[in-house]
Amino acid sequence: MDDFDARTDEHTEQLAAELYRRVRELNNSTQGRQGLERPETAYTVLGNLAQASFGLAQTAEQLDAFLDRELSAGRLGHERGGGLVPIIVLAHDALQRAHEYAAELGDSFRRAQGALTSVHSTVDGETQALDNAEEADATVVDQAASDIEPAANDFPTSIGEALSRQGRADLIQHFQRPPAPKAPRPRREP
Repeated sequence: MDDFDARTDEHTEQLAAELYRRVRELNNSTQGRQGLERPETAYTVLGNLAQASFGLAQTAEQLDAFLDRELSAGRLGHERGGGLVPIIVLAHDALQRAHEYAAELGDSFRRAQGALTSVHSTVDGETQALDNAEEADATVVDQAASDIEPAANDFPTSIGEALSRQGRADLIQHFQRPPAPKAPRPRREP
């Protein structure tokens, strides 16, 4: 029997409790210098937080689907005998917002991770001058521009001259990282 077959409500509750404990441990580990010394670690943490956030968006959607399914099947009751539909609709709306916020959070973590792509530590002799990195980036753009050199003949200035140094960096960044797919939107049913 694998873990998939062994799932129970208690197992699901334990996973949610473990998630909270792990987040608390991560908060303790990233507080201060000890446990977080290299930007590579921050990059990795941000990537995992992005994936976890997209996963939470999916969890919110699946909880909503569970409530809809159970309501439709007549397997839900109310402690005080009240109407279930308005309560489930309130839960649905809250889960919809949670899904949207978690997806946006995941996207924000992904953007923060992307911003750190070229950041490195200068501790332990790992220094690299920023000017050298910019020159290397400019070389990539210059190589791409040389491939389309004939088009530059019709313009008063070359394409490379028209791009500012910041414009080149933006161009490089644009072509290096394709946008990550967004988490799917949950369905909205009353």
